[in-house]
Amino acid sequence: MDVLESLARLAQRAREEPTPVFGVAEKVRLRIRSERAQPVTLIPLELFGGLAAVAATVIVALAVQLWSYMNNPVMELLTPLQEIRLW
Repeated sequence: MDVLESLARLAQRAREEPTPVFGVAEKVRLRIRSERAQPVTLIPLELFGGLAAVAATVIVALAVQLWSYMNNPVMELLTPLQEIRLW
């Protein structure tokens, strides 16, 4: 209980202590006004977007080609016949 009593006394002393009053609003406003806006660069975003677009184009091209083979399963049977010369 000795620890609890000392904590209670410490809390009472903290409540009785006067709170210092000072304003920082002017300093904050001055600092905000004095800072310059940093330029925004979008080069990394553009580079990543371009690479993603190229990758998506390649995937779509492969998907369209594979879809045409998947759409017509008879093409696998006729593919060897296209290579044979009839005349």
